[in-house]
Amino acid sequence: MEASKADLLSLLKAIEVLAPYLDEIVIVGGWVPFLYRRYGQMPSRHPSLRTMDIDVVVPRHVEERGRPTIDELLSSAGYKARFYGSDVPVVKYELTSPVTEIEFLTPEVGRPGKAALAVQHGLTTQALRYLQILLENTRKIEVNDTICGSALNLVVRVPSPGAFIYQKGLTLSHRHSKVSKDLYYIFNLIDSSKELRDSIPVEINSLQSQYSAGWFRSFIRNLNKYFPESGAEGPALVATQYSGPMPAETFRNYAYRTFRDFIQALRGK
Repeated sequence: MEASKADLLSLLKAIEVLAPYLDEIVIVGGWVPFLYRRYGQMPSRHPSLRTMDIDVVVPRHVEERGRPTIDELLSSAGYKARFYGSDVPVVKYELTSPVTEIEFLTPEVGRPGKAALAVQHGLTTQALRYLQILLENTRKIEVNDTICGSALNLVVRVPSPGAFIYQKGLTLSHRHSKVSKDLYYIFNLIDSSKELRDSIPVEINSLQSQYSAGWFRSFIRNLNKYFPESGAEGPALVATQYSGPMPAETFRNYAYRTFRDFIQALRGK
């Protein structure tokens, strides 16, 4: 299901409120393919997925530099901070109209440590592995739209296509309830155009040398786990998210071939 007008309004409002920090933060998660498609001149061959939650990656320390804090900006705009978890509570910012939930994330660096990290006064983020890939490899997208009758013209940072796919693939084994969506996001990008089909493996092979060699092995292993054959779990999971015109069996076979070609391209075969 495509994003609704209410979903889009929630995203645009959040971007507008966070404008003082857009040079430092990165919009991640399910909104990335949508932003590429709607504003980034990257048309998709397949339907996008509806997404509501807004995930934002921030550095492990966010300086104020004379600006209101992120917490102050959101609180002034009517967002309510809700804390989840007992041992190390994580804050999410929620709005009732339009319904919005914003969660801030930050890279986990070194050995596994605290599940949450205070990156700025009033802002506690969830610390997760591999997020530096998204924070350090970005593209800028100019968002020109209208919000409540007023023109919005801001530049947001999103992960580059290769970085987005690399991080998604690395976390597949940790996101059991979201694997089908994550696999569909990967499929949708690598099958968007010949240009992306060719450039994404090149970018990921470049990322292989930028980060731990073990990460690339894990990435390939995770993909192979889901796509050993056309009747495997991966094609079926991708198919659960597909709402296009292909018959189910045809689509599953197509998704399998797309992923196998992608894996072979990464291996240089």
